[in-house]
Amino acid sequence: MKLLTQGDDFGFTRGVTYGIVDAIDRGILRNTGMFTNMPSSELAASFVKDRPHVCFGIDFNIVSGPSVSDPKEIPHLTDEKGMFIRSTVRTKDPRFKTEEGRRTLFPYAEVYKEIRAQYDRFVELVGQKPGYLHGHSLNHEHYDEAIRQVSKETGVPYVDEAAFRDHFHMGSKREIEKENSEMNKGKEDVFSVANQLNGKPADDFLNNLDYYLSCDYAILIGHPGYVDNELFDLTTCNIIRSKDAAMFMDERVIKAIKDNNIELVTYYDLYKEL
Repeated sequence: MKLLTQGDDFGFTRGVTYGIVDAIDRGILRNTGMFTNMPSSELAASFVKDRPHVCFGIDFNIVSGPSVSDPKEIPHLTDEKGMFIRSTVRTKDPRFKTEEGRRTLFPYAEVYKEIRAQYDRFVELVGQKPGYLHGHSLNHEHYDEAIRQVSKETGVPYVDEAAFRDHFHMGSKREIEKENSEMNKGKEDVFSVANQLNGKPADDFLNNLDYYLSCDYAILIGHPGYVDNELFDLTTCNIIRSKDAAMFMDERVIKAIKDNNIELVTYYDLYKEL
């Protein structure tokens, strides 16, 4: 079988950046998407050149940190300090519950402008196109439409598209959880401190290894990183990152992949099969 390992939010903070680099160098991580709007994106970009076996993509981020565009040109997306309005705030807004409301909260022209600016920033930092385009956190119509447009303009695949994933019939832990409702009970707030402290992503992978092996293609996604103080100010997804990083470097996981002849692949590898 072929396993695509993906770690999101490269460059989010210094701690997250170094955690992802370790998950690559000491573990099985082979794909990661960069946050180009964050101050640590320059640090993240410095690691790309020496790791040609890794597919470095972009995670478009419009809910955390500063904007790449002039905040005055995207007033619906940023606050008075030029920082993106957090997803925890967005989801509490009654307008977010309807398509019309979401389109009002995230005007297409503003979303596209920022997403294109983040794409151009990646090229400026890295000196090459990203390996893939990927969304972050909230899903809404204008966000999806804007990423599709950038994909069309640049030729870089948007890997959140159902057509892309369905082509390879990629199995994932998310599918397992959908099939087993018992696993979801009591986990409505997945990023509560208790749930993050109790998380065991490495054990989850090993316990579901038979399912992964039954697939021709499977995807293992996490948010690896080392937890630094800055992270707590930016996102509720924080503590679990250290456990995700440990999962990608877990000796048991590495051994299971070797013993079962699992091939680690990148999005570049998948493009060749399209």
